Amino acid sequence: MKMLWCWRCQQEIPMLEPEEYLLVGEAKQRGMLFVEAEARRRGKVIAPIQLQGVAQRFQAFLEMYKLLTGFEETNPNAVMHHQVDQYGPPCPNCRKPLRTPAARFCAACGFGQEDIKTDARPLVARRSELF
Repeated sequence: MKMLWCWRCQQEIPMLEPEEYLLVGEAKQRGMLFVEAEARRRGKVIAPIQLQGVAQRFQAFLEMYKLLTGFEETNPNAVMHHQVDQYGPPCPNCRKPLRTPAARFCAACGFGQEDIKTDARPLVARRSELF
């Protein structure tokens, strides 16, 4: 887990590493018994999130995210985009993560826009010495 700026949420959010996201996906497939077993393995106790409507179908998915991050998320769609590997490295200028690994400039501060017309490669490829 890594704290990163989330462009959708407009705040720093716990982002899942790839192996953690696999656990969350497995929880969705296998259900709460899997989450409870993982909690026991980690020496933690689960206090179930109170969910309503469609979110109830994602209970195990959201509980595993909470177990791994300590953050109680009630929107399954948010968890799906809270993955470290969906973002690029921190911008050399403002330090917010690039929106994607293939971003051509920083959406937060505009860094990299000045030479985009002459070289359309991703910013990390164009200015590799800064990353």
